[in-house]
Amino acid sequence: MTNSGSTNRFFNRLNAFINNHRYELMFGAILIIYVFNMFLDIMEIDAAQYANISMEMSYNRSFLEVYFRGHDYLDKPPLLFWMSSVSFILFGISNFTYKLPSVLIAILGIYSTYRFTRMWYDKKTGILAALILASTQAFFLLTNDIRTDTSLVGLVIFSVWQMSLYIRENKWKHLVLGAVGTGGAMLAKGPIGLVIPAVAIGADLLLKRDWKNMFRYQWLIFLLIVAVVLLPMSYGLFVQFDLHPEKIVYKLQGPSGLKFFYWTQSFGRITGDIYWKNDTSFFFFFHSILWDMQPWIMFFIPALFISLFHLVKKRFRLEKSEEAITLAGFVIMLLALSMSNFKLPHYIFPIFPFAAVITATFIIGLKEKIRVGLGSVVLGLIQLYWLLIIIMFIFIFPVENILIPVIAGLLLFLSWYFYDAIKTGTDKVVIPILITAIGFNFVMATHFYPNLLEFQASAKAGKMVDASNIPPDGFYFYRHWENVLDFYSRRTVLPVEKDKLTGLPEGTWIFTHDVGYKDIIENNLPFKKVAEFDYHGVTTLRLNFLNRSTRSSTLKKYYIMEKI
Repeated sequence: MTNSGSTNRFFNRLNAFINNHRYELMFGAILIIYVFNMFLDIMEIDAAQYANISMEMSYNRSFLEVYFRGHDYLDKPPLLFWMSSVSFILFGISNFTYKLPSVLIAILGIYSTYRFTRMWYDKKTGILAALILASTQAFFLLTNDIRTDTSLVGLVIFSVWQMSLYIRENKWKHLVLGAVGTGGAMLAKGPIGLVIPAVAIGADLLLKRDWKNMFRYQWLIFLLIVAVVLLPMSYGLFVQFDLHPEKIVYKLQGPSGLKFFYWTQSFGRITGDIYWKNDTSFFFFFHSILWDMQPWIMFFIPALFISLFHLVKKRFRLEKSEEAITLAGFVIMLLALSMSNFKLPHYIFPIFPFAAVITATFIIGLKEKIRVGLGSVVLGLIQLYWLLIIIMFIFIFPVENILIPVIAGLLLFLSWYFYDAIKTGTDKVVIPILITAIGFNFVMATHFYPNLLEFQASAKAGKMVDASNIPPDGFYFYRHWENVLDFYSRRTVLPVEKDKLTGLPEGTWIFTHDVGYKDIIENNLPFKKVAEFDYHGVTTLRLNFLNRSTRSSTLKKYYIMEKI
């Protein structure tokens, strides 16, 4: 009886602890997955290129003029490169140190979402908005495949939060912080970092007819501070490009670095001033968000339409106690970005904090309406994630570490347990959804991606070269190259032409693909095979690759060859 009583007391205390600290536990579990993601290999194409640029910058210390493989680089602003190169200098070159600064800014974005929402609504809504944002598929991807958007997301919502505080409290520190955040967002990805906060805050003031705050002279000071933040980058662009009209970059003759950054790279995609285009329709983002906003899309869609309905019902007029920052920021920017001639799913991630707030206020508004009916529907839908996990274990990548399915099974049990234990209120569906998102992305971070990245052959080849201490002049690529080859071999790998192959010193290694290998063999060139790797593009997945029974037919071969 004594042992039984002690056991019961232990489980009662454990149950009370979990219930009292369930939000902190959810945030903690999400953070752990972010950390797992930070140790994963960097993926082609964009993230690997940015890692290379950061590595090169850490070597040459050229912070104001940006180079990629020794050539002028004029595409993305330098914030990511600055942060990651400094991280490399301080802590060494690795997957983790490349991703660390950006992930910290993403976490700042989660915190800013909480503070912004709490300012306009209440603490519980703020916590829920932050949890929703942190647990979207978009954010789990942003902490794995690090691009410029990771920093942009965090800095945009930080800026919006500070600007909102300035309007409410009229304190200069918030104006300054808002301007620094906006300048940082522009350093992350260009003018879009200013456009999003300006549209969101401006539309809110317009709907309130708050002309006094809209036309304050302090906004000019705000812009001046933004300009000061941008000054180092602007100077670097001017020196690297504007002073050299003879340069040809991205098929542009003598491009102005300043014009490219402040106009062409962003607005030129809409006006056609730049040739970048892809075959995406106006509704591309309407489709991509269906996955990127998972697992909250089932609440976000009705939340968005109800918010729009209420705004129309009020004849586009708001009271000062209301906010349309999130609704206007999301809708207007979604439509504007949809007009671009070049679209990728992550381009709308910076407006996901607005979507999280809209979703959180909707869920909180349901209150006691979440009973058995709605809860059962939600519980049924999230079982699809667990079904995907089972499919992953059986048909995609077989389980080698039994601990992973054990932990996944425990999380599945906890999702059912909390659904049953919480009788009513928003947490009846919120907690099971969060646990499901955590479980799914735990499996992705510890099982799916590690197995998938085994097919990133260039990265494996680069690691082999680095581990073998091959000198810089002892390794080349022949007919094929990828960004990760440079990053993981910790060098800029130079090409070698066919007529130069026989002149290479003995012991020289070269990297090539199946066509290059065939060329070497058919011409009886003096090389032997050192290593062979299976290859498939890790960001271009198809069903015949995911199905392990048909995977072999989709694979290509990459090789390391040695001169003999």
